[in-house]
Amino acid sequence: MKRKTAQTWKKICCLFLSIALLAALFSENNVSATSTTRQELEEAEQQKSELENEMQQNQDEIDSKEQEKAELNTTLSGYNAELSSIENDIYEMEQAIAAKEEEIAQKTAELEEAKQTEETQYANMLAHIQYMYESDTSSTYINAMLSAITGEVSFSDFLNISEYVEQLAAYDQQLLLDYQAIREDVEAQEAALEEEKAKLDEMLVSLEEDKEYSQYLIAQVQSAISTTNSAIASIENELTAQEEELAQINDNIAELQEKLAQEIALSRAAASGTWRDISEVEFSEYDVTLLANLIYCEARGESYEGMLAVGSVVINRVLSGSYPDTVSGVIYQSGQFEPVSSTRNSFVEALAADKAANSSGCYEAAREAISGVTNVGTCVYFQTIAYLEAVDRLDVVVYVIGNHGFY
Repeated sequence: MKRKTAQTWKKICCLFLSIALLAALFSENNVSATSTTRQELEEAEQQKSELENEMQQNQDEIDSKEQEKAELNTTLSGYNAELSSIENDIYEMEQAIAAKEEEIAQKTAELEEAKQTEETQYANMLAHIQYMYESDTSSTYINAMLSAITGEVSFSDFLNISEYVEQLAAYDQQLLLDYQAIREDVEAQEAALEEEKAKLDEMLVSLEEDKEYSQYLIAQVQSAISTTNSAIASIENELTAQEEELAQINDNIAELQEKLAQEIALSRAAASGTWRDISEVEFSEYDVTLLANLIYCEARGESYEGMLAVGSVVINRVLSGSYPDTVSGVIYQSGQFEPVSSTRNSFVEALAADKAANSSGCYEAAREAISGVTNVGTCVYFQTIAYLEAVDRLDVVVYVIGNHGFY
């Protein structure tokens, strides 16, 4: 009775110790893989995690591109506003130049008229002088002077004639001077207008250059926006494809989780089903080799207790009426042990080279399990603790040994 009590307390202590160590066991440093279902689910979860990271990176890139696009649109709005202002200035400058050209044309016409008037006056003055010398007026003036000398005409009459001639010459000359002054003034005004127009032309050229540069900047920004839009569209297409892929992965995970649930149900059914006694089974030396190399593939990174636990699961299945009744039948049962069907950590390669022979503990654990020793009770499944935590099924765990949970 005391022995049973001691064994019971020992089991309780081990259980509490396992629970206390559970948090430390949630690591990714496990060498083994327990079944095809677990391997597929782990790979699906890994794919999902990687895909979600890629999708987040793509979404972050889209957000960054959208921000870049918004900044480019802001810049484009500024350039468009600047171009509009320049075009308005160009329009006003062209209007000013047109008005100035009209003024110049008017002044040119006035100048031509002033020149014509000056030339006409000059011609008239020459004609008057020539007329005075060639006409009777000249003779009358000379005769009047002679008559005044001889006394035939009064001197006052002579002075009147002389004054008239002088006044006529002075009038002609004054008119000429006036017309010359008008012409010079018009020329000065025309020159000033031409200078003003030249400055306006320079300003117009500068504005046209500014307009051309603004159009260049706008074209550059529009090209950048187009490139950004193309990049966003490409990333969005990739994101859509990733969303479809993620949906497929989620469906796959759901199917695998359902399969895992079925395995758990089988484990529970096996526990309450028919079991043979270890004495009813005959084991060969080849069974030991098979089991030792499976232990090598599944638990070579674990402690001896972990190796024995994996071997115990295999023997428990041999004894259970729910599984094949031989070691080889259990190990080679489809979809049960991932190394058997996988090229990664391959059981076939390990068995061919008998790698377990050079790995401490594998053969010892296999022989002890075949002798009927079990440190996991009637458990017929095991998974990594990290995996069981990932799929939120730690509740099924009965024993925790190393990196594995047994149920």
